[in-house]
Amino acid sequence: MAGKMQMLGFLAAAVCTLACGGCKDKARERALVEAEEARTELNKVRGELARSKREVADLREELAAAKETRDELHLKVEQFVKERTGAAVAAEQTQETVRALTARSAEQTQSVELLQKEVKQLRALVAEQQATIAELQKTPQMPAGTAAGGEGAGAQQSDGEPNQSTKKDEGSESKRTFHN
Repeated sequence: MAGKMQMLGFLAAAVCTLACGGCKDKARERALVEAEEARTELNKVRGELARSKREVADLREELAAAKETRDELHLKVEQFVKERTGAAVAAEQTQETVRALTARSAEQTQSVELLQKEVKQLRALVAEQQATIAELQKTPQMPAGTAAGGEGAGAQQSDGEPNQSTKKDEGSESKRTFHN
C-alpha cells in the first residue's frame, strides 16, 4: 500500500504539475496574446499619431496660407478704403464745382436775359431813330434864309413832327413875300 500511496502521491503531484504547468502555459499564452494585442494597439496608436502629425502639419500650412491670404486681403481693403476716400473727396469737389458752375450759369443766364432786353431796347431805339431820320429826309429842306434867321432851329419837335408855330410862320412869310 505504501507503493500505492506513493503512486497516488506521484500521480497527484503529476496532475498538479500538469494542471499547474498547463496553468502557467495558459497564463503565458494569455500574456503573449495580450502583448501581441498591445503591440498591435501600439502600432495603431503610432499610425494614428503619425496621421495626426501629418494633419497638424497640413493644418499649419493651411493656417499659414490663410494668414497670408488674410494679410493680402487686409492690404487690399486698406487700398480700397484709400481709393474710396479719394473718390469721395473727388466726388465732393466735383459737386462743389457743379454747384459753382450752376450758380455761374444762372448768373450768365440772367446776364444774357438783361443783355437781350437791352439789345431789344436798343433795337427799338434804332428803329425809332431810323424812323425819325426817314421823316426828316422826307420833309422839304428849308430855304437858307430861314435857317439863318434862327427859325429853323425849332422847326422840328422831338417826336419828328414839324412845330405848329413854325408852320404858321412859314405860311405868313410866304404871304408876305407875295404881298411885297
